[in-house]
Amino acid sequence: MRYLSLILFSGFLVFSVDFATQNTEIVALHYSLDWLNFSYQSERPVFVPVFFSFAFGIIFSVIYFFIYHAFLLKNLRQQKKEIKRLKNLEESGRVKQGSMEERNSELQQIVQRVQNRVDGQSDLEPQTLLDDKAVKTSP
Repeated sequence: MRYLSLILFSGFLVFSVDFATQNTEIVALHYSLDWLNFSYQSERPVFVPVFFSFAFGIIFSVIYFFIYHAFLLKNLRQQKKEIKRLKNLEESGRVKQGSMEERNSELQQIVQRVQNRVDGQSDLEPQTLLDDKAVKTSP
């Protein structure tokens, strides 16, 4: 594939030289723009306008390619920025999720300790409550 472009270019070069040597007749070029008062007249061999036409076509294609490539690079840059922003957002969400999980585990441990204390005091507590109520109602 790499050598194909070199082969095509060398073929085009050989064709160009052959075309230029076989078409040496002189042609008259006339161009005028009345609204600008511009007029151009020249006599050149046939191959000159043909090659200038090819050259302008190639130059136009190269300019178009660079403009299109610049737009593609701009879009790629914007997408990379968006991906980076979303990754940062995802990372902050993971950090929040991790801190929430840690907080939940701490709360679960606290609840477990309180339940263990309540279970350990559950037999004694009703008796103390009844004794406190009896003392308050006696006087």
